[in-house]
Amino acid sequence: MRTPDQTRLRTAATVVAAMFFNAIVLTSSAATAAEGRTITCFVFPKNAKQPQAAIVLSSIVRGQMGQLEGVTLRTGAPPGNAQATVEAQRLTDEGFKSLAADDKDGAYSRFKSASDVLAQNPGAGDTRLHARVAKGLGIAIQMTGKPATEARDAVKRSLILYPKQAATEYAYSVESRNLFEQARREISDMASGRVEVKSTPDAAEVYLDGTFRGYTPITLQNAAAGSHLVEVVKDGFLRWSTSASVPEGGRAPVEALLTASPAKAEVDKAIAAFDKGVDQKRFATSAPALLRAVDAKEALVLTATAGPKGYELSGFYRDLAGTVKPVNGVIAQDADFLKNIRKLLSDAMQVAFAAEGKAEPLDGPSKDRIESVMKESSTGDTEVTINPDDPIFKDPGVTGDSDSIVKKWWFWTIIGTVTAGAIVGIAVGVTRKTDTASGNVGNLTVTLDQVGGP
Repeated sequence: MRTPDQTRLRTAATVVAAMFFNAIVLTSSAATAAEGRTITCFVFPKNAKQPQAAIVLSSIVRGQMGQLEGVTLRTGAPPGNAQATVEAQRLTDEGFKSLAADDKDGAYSRFKSASDVLAQNPGAGDTRLHARVAKGLGIAIQMTGKPATEARDAVKRSLILYPKQAATEYAYSVESRNLFEQARREISDMASGRVEVKSTPDAAEVYLDGTFRGYTPITLQNAAAGSHLVEVVKDGFLRWSTSASVPEGGRAPVEALLTASPAKAEVDKAIAAFDKGVDQKRFATSAPALLRAVDAKEALVLTATAGPKGYELSGFYRDLAGTVKPVNGVIAQDADFLKNIRKLLSDAMQVAFAAEGKAEPLDGPSKDRIESVMKESSTGDTEVTINPDDPIFKDPGVTGDSDSIVKKWWFWTIIGTVTAGAIVGIAVGVTRKTDTASGNVGNLTVTLDQVGGP
């Protein structure tokens, strides 16, 4: 028989499960400080007997806030060296320019330097930047004639971090395009393993390849063999990250020793002001100190509790002008869970979410080079992969479903009816995955139903 605490934790686990296949990321690439909207968010328990509801809702709400258009999310866990991200971004941009100019040595030097900057500065860079660096480094290693295994491992890392990449994005040469195919096959063929994450202090958020997965200590199953980005985040401490290399069918232990942020005392004091609750008077007097502690201009402070109709959120929002307004909502545990949280946030702050759709492509060669390389590939003995989503198979200047390759008569002539049957099978197929996490917030066994495939 479950104890009341186990029951509450199981309820929290249901919410965590809802997030796993919605790609709640640590930061949004659309958010830019230049646009001036820096917002912080804290969620506190309304009922002292239900702390888990606030812990989980905090992760969910912050994850969704990170996807607001033109908004930078600030929390009590700042990056350790923000300038390192800027430097790695600069080196990476220059590296891809070198690739485009066929300056293979210059490209290798810049990508290697960018990789070193990220490795030496835990918490620097988002998942997309790490994927760009790994991609560029892999191509540059291959072009300079260094060991093929090193090039393949780097590209595998990029694909693990950012799966929605296409062969044409690697068409700097026939060899680099083939490198992509080899790396993709290895990821598919090799047995997965697990990542075991601990932290000091514990109860920190864990992100694997940009996706929130739970709290430390935690074991993450079904991790592809190869290099992953593990990020550990806790208010009052510097954001921490590392690369975890998962051996085929094995385990990758990760231990994060978190460093207190310079503003930890200020953050702790600002948070403590809400220990007795969040009413309008307390919020109005305490919000300015909270904003200073995390270097934000707007604040959303909520309380959360699990009620009979779902998760009850209530609190206040302070805008750029200092105006305070109440925020209230009941979020039912149903298929619209995340959608309703997004609506609550959008309505409260009068800001839209970044457009959803296909992942933004990583850097790639020019269209002319793509056409040349793909043509050369098709006349040799190399295996050629036809990807319906590749930009090369779309008419210039035309976008949208009306231009989909699957509506072209010659596409069906090439792939035949076998592939057509497979597409139908994918559309109606149902797979089941399980992810077991254990840690100080209780033992959570989460069963995830996913329609369509991995």
